[in-house]
Amino acid sequence: MAISNSKFKIILALSGLFLLGWGLSSYLSARYLVRPNPSDFNNITQLDGFAVEDLSIPSADGLMISSCFIPHHHQEGISKAVILLSGIRGNRLGQLERAKFYLNQGYAVLLPDLRGTGKSEGNAISFGWHEQKDLVASIAFLRDSGFERIGADGQSLGAATIVYACSATDLLDFIILESCYDNITHAFNNRIAKFKIPLFLFQPVIYFTEQQIAASRESLSPVALIRQVHSPSLILAGDQESQIPVPETEQLFRNSGAELKRLHFFQGGKHEDLYRRFPEEFEKVVIEFLKEIEKTK
Repeated sequence: MAISNSKFKIILALSGLFLLGWGLSSYLSARYLVRPNPSDFNNITQLDGFAVEDLSIPSADGLMISSCFIPHHHQEGISKAVILLSGIRGNRLGQLERAKFYLNQGYAVLLPDLRGTGKSEGNAISFGWHEQKDLVASIAFLRDSGFERIGADGQSLGAATIVYACSATDLLDFIILESCYDNITHAFNNRIAKFKIPLFLFQPVIYFTEQQIAASRESLSPVALIRQVHSPSLILAGDQESQIPVPETEQLFRNSGAELKRLHFFQGGKHEDLYRRFPEEFEKVVIEFLKEIEKTK
């Protein structure tokens, strides 16, 4: 039976409204995904008996990255520091327990708020891509301050930031990647799988996200770029992470270009703060890794 002209117009109008709604909701979803998370909090002046210095570090594209720096001069005279990077929308306050741990290992600690978070400038979060500029600036600050050995420990987005920064050149003496996604497509798909939404409906969201952050999904791939990272590497994850399944973390480890690389799964761990959930196990694994690095110096 032929569709009447009036019915055809109604179907066409409804289809247009659906496409318009789909496009608008996809655009707004992308804006929501990259939204910044500024926070106003009281700066700390001491941590575990160590003085804390507040500072702002200029990133390559002119954004001021708010940070706190905790100097530490190791009794053996070895000048070493570690940079701690939070996950998406996290700020430096979430790294204070890790900071105490590294201070006890003889490291000075730098805690930057990556762009768009905490007290740093920035109007978008880019899943580690542009945040790499903040890490590079933080490394330069420590080098200019006279530190000879510099490492970085990052969670989730912070871990991806480390891979992106180090894929061009080996900037760090060691890296610790906690719950690092393998590529942005998997990261998105894994997160929406629990909502039972057909994946094709989400494709425009990815497109608009790429436009918002000026980076392609092909670029946002730690699993590909980690081949070019040669710094000693420790990769940590929970074995129950639904957002980053075990095979994706294992592939990240296999692709690593580091000669010295280690992989550790926390039994029962999810996409969470692994140090907070498994403090003793975390410290044991990291200390063993740091000792192994010291033997190669």
